Amino acid sequence: MSLKKLEFAKPLQAKIGDWIAWLPLTPNQLTVSAVLFAAIGFFFSLQQQVFPSLAFFMLAGAIDALDGAMARAKKQVSDRGAYIDGITDRLVEFLFILSFFSYALPPFIIPAWLSLICILFFGSTMTSFATAYAEHRHVAGSKKIADQPGIMPRTERLLFLFLAMLLVFYSPAYASALLFFEALLCAATFFQRFAYFAA
Repeated sequence: MSLKKLEFAKPLQAKIGDWIAWLPLTPNQLTVSAVLFAAIGFFFSLQQQVFPSLAFFMLAGAIDALDGAMARAKKQVSDRGAYIDGITDRLVEFLFILSFFSYALPPFIIPAWLSLICILFFGSTMTSFATAYAEHRHVAGSKKIADQPGIMPRTERLLFLFLAMLLVFYSPAYASALLFFEALLCAATFFQRFAYFAA
């Protein structure tokens, strides 16, 4: 189960939504701002400044929880907002994964760049595509989609990336190992979803 779906998180998100509802932004504007913070994080990675980069990517990740909470607090939840949120999530994740190419990571079983491509392809792209295409082709209804399994959904992928970037500073070898295992789990998640919807 995704950490995002844990029951204790819902009241906390509602409270946070009430706290930030005063901001002079629409939920969609808050959502799109995550791309700006991710772009700044990517810029710092190009300069090989790990901690400022990580801080901005964490801010972009936090916005993913805040925008939905704000939308509910302001009663501005919409399908358009959900669509913008999903697209923005993928852009932020793309910039985060791309930022790792700025660092000299040693290979762990396979080259680090290959692990990153697998995370991008199986995690960011194919896992989401498996769900969206199942819905598009009417293979699964809303209940089946809500109940879909996932070893490594987006929240967990981001947590692994946060930890891997932190390890870049302390031990690039450990960062490479973590990225390799994340790539394996992303591939497993895609095949898990594919088997679930194809059954």
